[in-house]
Amino acid sequence: MLRGFTHLKEFPQSIGSISSLSILDLSDCKSIESLPTILADLKHLTHLMLPRFTNLKELPQRIGSMSSLSILDLSYCKSIESLPTTLADLKHLTHLMLRGFTHLKEFPQSIGSISSLSILDLSYCKSIESLPTILANLKHLTHLMLRGCTNLKELPQSIGSISSLSILDLRYCKSIASLPTILGDLKHLTKPMFQGCENVGELLQIVRNIFSLPILDLYYCKSI
Repeated sequence: MLRGFTHLKEFPQSIGSISSLSILDLSDCKSIESLPTILADLKHLTHLMLPRFTNLKELPQRIGSMSSLSILDLSYCKSIESLPTTLADLKHLTHLMLRGFTHLKEFPQSIGSISSLSILDLSYCKSIESLPTILANLKHLTHLMLRGCTNLKELPQSIGSISSLSILDLRYCKSIASLPTILGDLKHLTKPMFQGCENVGELLQIVRNIFSLPILDLYYCKSI
C-alpha cells in the first residue's frame, strides 16, 4: 500500500518485479503522470487502486495483459480523456470504477466487451451525452452507477437486455427527459434511483411495469 504518496513523481519500476503481488493501492499519488508498461508483468494482481491520480494522462495499452485483474479503480483520474481498447481483454474484471472522469466524452466501446463486469461506476462523468447499445452485452452487470452525468440525455433501449441489473443510479442526471419503457423488462431491478432527475415526466408509468421495487428514490423529480 502506497496510498497518499503525494510527492511520488514516478511509478517505482521495482514494483513491476514483484510477481506475487495481488493488491496494489496507490490512491492519491497525485504527482504520477504515467504508468510503466512493466506493470503488465504483475500477472497475479487482482486489485489495482489508482483513485485521484489527478495528473495521470493515460493507461498503458499493456494493461490488457493483467489477466487476473478483477477490480480496477480509476475514480477521479480527471486528466484521462480516453481508455485503451485492451481493457476488453480483462476477462476477469468485475468492478470498474471511472467515477469523476470529467473529460471522458464518449463511453469506451471496449467496456462493452468485458462480459464479466458486475459493477460499473460512471458517476460524475459529466461530458458523456449517450451510452452505446453495446452496453447490453454486460449480462452479469448488477450495478450501473450514472449519478451526476449531467449531460446524459437518454438511455439506450438495449438497457432492457441487462437482465441481472439490480441497482440503477440516475440521480442528478438532469438532462434526461424520458426513460425507455423497456426498463420494465428488468425484473431484478430492486433499487432504481432517480433523485434530481428534474425532467422525467413519464417515470411513474414506466415504474408500474417493474414488479420488484422495495425502494424507489424520486426526490426532486420536479416534473412528476
